[in-house]
Amino acid sequence: MGRKKIQIQRITDERNRQVTFTKRKFGLMKKAYELSVLCDCEIALIIFNHSNKLFQYASTDMDKVLLKYTEYNEPHESRTNADIIETLRKKGFSGCESPEPDGEDSIDQSPLNDDKYLSPSLTLTQSKTPCP
Repeated sequence: MGRKKIQIQRITDERNRQVTFTKRKFGLMKKAYELSVLCDCEIALIIFNHSNKLFQYASTDMDKVLLKYTEYNEPHESRTNADIIETLRKKGFSGCESPEPDGEDSIDQSPLNDDKYLSPSLTLTQSKTPCP
């Protein structure tokens, strides 16, 4: 049995929002762990909830990953919610809440980790040295 498509918008009920946050936070951390193991990469995930409580996951030492990030000078990919919404709209996905007033669609829970979902408007750059 397939999962029900949900509308991506703020959950109004406080209790349901907290339950959803807890479940999705765990799911996000699980995906980060899986990505780090499967692809042998370093991951640092930082989440602040609505009351500024910090949750973090790091595949290695968080301080080392953050230091590496702050010292990184090569061009790199960076996305915001607006970038993702624009990409999904251009690809014909419906359902994402838009920062613009006209957005009343709902997002299909599709993976965003494939290059076919990237918009030409997103700036993707590669480092000058090839990856091993």
